[in-house]
Amino acid sequence: DQWRHPMETLTFFGVKPTDTVVEIAPGGGWYTAILGPWLKSGGGKLYAAHVDPATSANAQANVDAYKAAFVDHPETYGDITLTVGSRASTGLAPDGTADAVLTFRNVHNWMAGGYADKIFADAFRALKPGGVLGVVDHRLPEGMDSALEEKSGYMKKSSVVAFATKAGFKLAG
Repeated sequence: DQWRHPMETLTFFGVKPTDTVVEIAPGGGWYTAILGPWLKSGGGKLYAAHVDPATSANAQANVDAYKAAFVDHPETYGDITLTVGSRASTGLAPDGTADAVLTFRNVHNWMAGGYADKIFADAFRALKPGGVLGVVDHRLPEGMDSALEEKSGYMKKSSVVAFATKAGFKLAG
C-alpha cells in the first residue's frame, strides 16, 4: 500500500520479530496480516485488543471475521491472543508484558466515545519499561477547530500527545 508504508512505520516504532506486540482495534486485520507472520517468524507474540464485541452486532461480526481470517490460521499468523480494548475492559494485555502497543487510525473513535484516556492508560500498563506506544492517525492541522477531531477522523498531533503524556508516556518521535 503506497500510503501506509508498513515497513517504514514498524521500523520507526522499533518493532522486532521477537517482540510482544499489542495491536489495539485491529479491525479487519490489515496490519495483522503483516505483524502475525513477522512475529511468528521471530518467536514474538501478538495480542489483538478488539472493540468489545458485546457492544454491537457489528463489533461481534468484526471479531468473528478476524478470528476466521487470522486466529484460526496459527500456521501462518502465529498464536494470536484476543483481548478487548474498551471503556470497561480490564486491560489490553497482561501488565508489563508488551514491547510495543500499536494503533492505526483509532484515536478519534476513543475520543468521541469518551474513553481515550483509559485506552492510553491501558497501553501504558501493558508495556514493559522502555516499551513503545506507536500511534498512526490522520493528522488534523493544529490551526483547525478541535471539534473536528471527533467528527472527521483526523486528530491534532497535540491532542494525541496530550492523551499519551497524561497516561505517562514521553514523546520520542
